[in-house]
Amino acid sequence: MRSAKCEVRTPHIAPRTPHIAFRTPLTIGFFTCNAFPLLNGLAVSLQQFTHHLRRLGHRVLIFAPRYPGHRSIGLRTPSEEPEVDVYRFPSLRVPTHHRYALPLPAAAVALRRAIPRLGLQIIHAHHPFLVGPYCRRLARQLRVPLVFTYHTLYEQYAHYLPFISPLAAKIVETRSYAFANQADLVIAPTSGVRARLLANGVTAPVEVIPTGVEPPDTPEEPRPIVRRRLGLPEKSPILLYVGRLAREKNIGVLLRALHAAANVAPEVVLLLVGEGDEERSLRGLADRLNLAGRVRFVGPVPHQAVGRWYRAADLFVFPSVSETQGLVVLEAMAHGLPVLAVRSIGTSDFIDDGVTGALAENPHDDFIRRLLELLRDGASRSRYAEQGKARAMQITSEVSTMRLMRAYERLAAQNASM
Repeated sequence: MRSAKCEVRTPHIAPRTPHIAFRTPLTIGFFTCNAFPLLNGLAVSLQQFTHHLRRLGHRVLIFAPRYPGHRSIGLRTPSEEPEVDVYRFPSLRVPTHHRYALPLPAAAVALRRAIPRLGLQIIHAHHPFLVGPYCRRLARQLRVPLVFTYHTLYEQYAHYLPFISPLAAKIVETRSYAFANQADLVIAPTSGVRARLLANGVTAPVEVIPTGVEPPDTPEEPRPIVRRRLGLPEKSPILLYVGRLAREKNIGVLLRALHAAANVAPEVVLLLVGEGDEERSLRGLADRLNLAGRVRFVGPVPHQAVGRWYRAADLFVFPSVSETQGLVVLEAMAHGLPVLAVRSIGTSDFIDDGVTGALAENPHDDFIRRLLELLRDGASRSRYAEQGKARAMQITSEVSTMRLMRAYERLAAQNASM
């Protein structure tokens, strides 16, 4: 059953604080509906926390879906190292969601028998459905704490359900809060998520712990060199979006904003780094707006290689309001790229409008207005780049992992004393 480990490839970073091992290493189970080989914010979050927890001497076991075409035994990760401590549930492909799979924990009979022998001391659920109820039952059976990270505004994704309706969205949202109340600790990526949970009746303890970012490699190549390597025009203003090409991301707004920007910056180019179910319709919209030569669909890029795209751009543009954190926003800031985003619970913790970046009040008219202003205002872009980078460097994945570890230790100590 045991396959090889999903070791995370992150750049070598000399720790800025002493490398401290905790007195008693813990065995932690991450249960998720999204993991490698998927490339999204939740999967990256798991990878980064796994990497740093293991550096601290703890054992992290990942329980995730089996993906079509993915071999759980002997699979090579981007680091070219075999997976260890990764267990794959049988799964079904999601018909409405690009490349995703639904885990079926109840069908993993042999794994269900093996888990009690793994010595889990913390069960950490990263999704309230499918793996969530499984985690709750398992935590009770093993008499260990249950932790739940509220990664997603689930009602924003109700359109992936077979029957789309406001009622379906409300049911999804309500059940996510009900599951949160069954956890011993809820992790919120931002203070806005915490406020939302509390306002909707969550009485379980809630702690704000963002995923954090990995500091960029140093030294970084100058922008002209990076652009030549990527085949990009050296002098054109370049806008960048990184993420899934999905309906909830509001990427159509970017194309309409680019169309409106033609008179302000005739040479402006938009790069879309990522893939998703909306790519075909977005290409069609670009054609209708006569933007075919101004929009470049880059496609998926391995997470460890995205840094060069951040360094090549002049402005990061992010119109989504469905994020609980928006990790790519922090990554852009960490690379010294100024950010224009829409004000939401996923961006307001990191961007102070007019100081560390720009926040539009809506993903439509105000977003377009702020984009046109920033294309004219190089001084503001430079200020946002400097202040934004300083802010992002306060929220590193190493610091966030230490906070998560202390929360685990408190729970483990409380559990041992019962």
